[in-house]
Amino acid sequence: MMKNSTPTTILILVIALLGASFSCKRSSVNYQPIAEAFEPDYQLNRFENEIKNFEKEDTEKGKKKGEILFYGSSSWRIWKDMKSDLAPLPVLNRGFGGSTIPELIHYTERVVFPLEPKILVIYGGENDLTGKKYKSAEQMFDSYRQFVSIIQNRLPKTKICFVSMKLSPSRRKHWETVKKGNAMVKSFSTGKYLSYVDINPVLFNPNGTVKGELYTQDSLHLNAQGYREYTKVLLPFLMKKYK
Repeated sequence: MMKNSTPTTILILVIALLGASFSCKRSSVNYQPIAEAFEPDYQLNRFENEIKNFEKEDTEKGKKKGEILFYGSSSWRIWKDMKSDLAPLPVLNRGFGGSTIPELIHYTERVVFPLEPKILVIYGGENDLTGKKYKSAEQMFDSYRQFVSIIQNRLPKTKICFVSMKLSPSRRKHWETVKKGNAMVKSFSTGKYLSYVDINPVLFNPNGTVKGELYTQDSLHLNAQGYREYTKVLLPFLMKKYK
C-alpha cells in the first residue's frame, strides 16, 4: 500500500481499476448465441479471387475512407448501376459471390476495416437461410449479431444498415423463415448506429403478388428496373444517414 494513502484514495484507485477492467471487456466481442452453432458446408474462402480483385482495385485507385460501403452477397454484386442510381452519395460496391454472413465476417478484416466506412450497408442472410444446408432464423441472427459486434468493436462510429432479405419468388418455400429472420434483425437494429430498411414492400403489388417484372429470369436476382425500386427507398434513407 502507498505511504500516506487515505481510505478515499484507495477507493478511487479501486474504482479506476474496475473501470479499466470494464472498458477492456467492452472492447472485445462478447455476444452469447441463442441457437446451436452452425457448421458451414462450404469453405469460407471460396470467393477469395473476388476479394483479391477488391484489394487490387484499392491498391491501384487508392482507399477512400469515410464513404458508404455496400457489403454483402450477389444482390449487391450485380447492381451494376449502383453509383449512378445512388448519386450523389459516395458509394462503393463490395458485394461478392453468393456470400453468407460467416463469409462477410471472414473477410471483414480485409474488406471493411481498411476503408473505415461512415455507413456500412449490409445485404446478407438470404443465402444462409436457403442454402443446401440452411440455417434457422436464430442461427442467422446469431451470425449477424457476431458480425455487428466485430464491426462495433473496431469501428464504433460506423453506422450499420441491414437491408431486409427479399422474399425471392424462386425461394418461396423459405419465406416464413426469411420473414422471421428479418423481424429479429429489425427488433435488434435500434439506436444511432444500427438501422433496418425494409425493401420488400416495393417488390410487391398492392394485392400481395410479386412484381415479377422486377426480377431476372432466375426469379431470384433483380434487374435494372428492380434496382430502381430499391433506389426509391435507399437513396432518401442514406441521404439522411450520411449527413
